Amino acid sequence: MSADLDRFGARNGFTVGTTGVSGQAYWAIQMLADTTFSAIAGDFDGTLTGVTIGSGNIIYGRFNSFTAGTGRVIAYKG
Repeated sequence: MSADLDRFGARNGFTVGTTGVSGQAYWAIQMLADTTFSAIAGDFDGTLTGVTIGSGNIIYGRFNSFTAGTGRVIAYKG
């Protein structure tokens, strides 16, 4: 198993809900329901706020914090 797959919640854990803690690093966010972020911060170009991401989709990257205005997510800690 690759190191990335091993990280999939096995060692670092995850958060379920609508808010990611500021200062915590997340490497993937999986939508449990259609989700629209009212705030999201991390190392990426563009914006994800106000964009609805469908249930079941996963976004990968380096995220520092987030608030889901609608929906519910699993955020995998990095």
